[in-house]
Amino acid sequence: KDMITVDTVWTENTSVGREYSLVGPQGDETPMSVCTSIKFYSFSDAKGRKPDQRKHRHGDVPMNYELVSSMASPHGREGEVCALAMSPNGETACTLSRQEDAFRIWSKNTTYSPTGVASVMWKCLYKVKTPAGYANLLSQSNCASPGQNLVAFSSDGSVLSVCYGSRVTLWDHTSATLLNSLSSADDIHHLHFLTKDDDFLLMTSESQVAIKSPFGGAGQSCYLGNDEWSVDMSAYGRDAKVSSVIPFGDGSMGAKGFFAVSVAIDNGAETVVMVVNRSERGVACVKDSGSLMYWRIKGGVSSLCVNECIGSGVELLAITEDCRMLSLNVGIHKAKSVLSLKSQSTSISQTQAPVLQVGSAVDSQPMKKRKISTMPRGKGKARQFETGFEFPSLSGKFITSFLSRK
Repeated sequence: KDMITVDTVWTENTSVGREYSLVGPQGDETPMSVCTSIKFYSFSDAKGRKPDQRKHRHGDVPMNYELVSSMASPHGREGEVCALAMSPNGETACTLSRQEDAFRIWSKNTTYSPTGVASVMWKCLYKVKTPAGYANLLSQSNCASPGQNLVAFSSDGSVLSVCYGSRVTLWDHTSATLLNSLSSADDIHHLHFLTKDDDFLLMTSESQVAIKSPFGGAGQSCYLGNDEWSVDMSAYGRDAKVSSVIPFGDGSMGAKGFFAVSVAIDNGAETVVMVVNRSERGVACVKDSGSLMYWRIKGGVSSLCVNECIGSGVELLAITEDCRMLSLNVGIHKAKSVLSLKSQSTSISQTQAPVLQVGSAVDSQPMKKRKISTMPRGKGKARQFETGFEFPSLSGKFITSFLSRK
């Protein structure tokens, strides 16, 4: 239940952080810097404790989290954090930096005083630079942006996966040893280990969803038999893009290989959210009623979360790009209110279900050349961004870029 946040703040002090050049509507340039910090919180159970004696401002909500460690510029002055993951047991974390071209492993250390009071501290164990053969794959990829999962731990926490563009590397993080690598036709946007029963990999690119064996590959697909497959979401249109994917946990439906995926269509004007049954390679449905786990939402979806599974019913929480939280449920017959917003779902019959065309394994697809944006590299080189507004001076507003909670 611990929590890790990566916070970024803009400042006019260009002697700290990564330097940018903001261009206003009148064409005037303002030098700014982005300062990055990582913060580790421990969950504190309120049971058996004295009431919080600290003063709170009117409207503040008491939290059960305590800040135990914090570090500014965890990947150096120029480095920002583009991915974050925490192991299932909450003892290890990994951060990835596009600018530093490296990932770092963080470890949780708990000590106890003679009176039994626990003291928690997080520290960086080591840094791993991009291995030979993968140089520039991360910096040139178009997927190192907030909301995407480029690092992930296996269900038992023993294996760490790190994405470099279209390549996936598997590591033994206890000894910083590279175990294996996999390739994809396109840059990978999301990566997850699924259930502890088989620990296969769920990977998505811009328009594809694929199931891969972590130690399979060409000529070694017997690890999962014929269970490696990929789905091209361009059936929804040429502009269809996979915006988010989340596997179910090991309990209930998760043990059967289910995962939820959202696909933006019509240039982001609408999003299709569905629960996919891996074994049947199609949209899942509720056993008794036959209702499909399929929704259409106006606008884009930034993130998905599995909130509850009851029998064959499910409830998903979706965060939209216009900062709304929606409850999507099917097969769960009870009233729920999420941030005073009603559930948005579309009731359709099985005959209206979209057909997922299962293609060949990702490795058998030809590599596609992608047009990438080039960026100045090295210290002292500022990047220009077109903005439609004058950036406020020293606003002090913190923006939470990533959030990991276990």
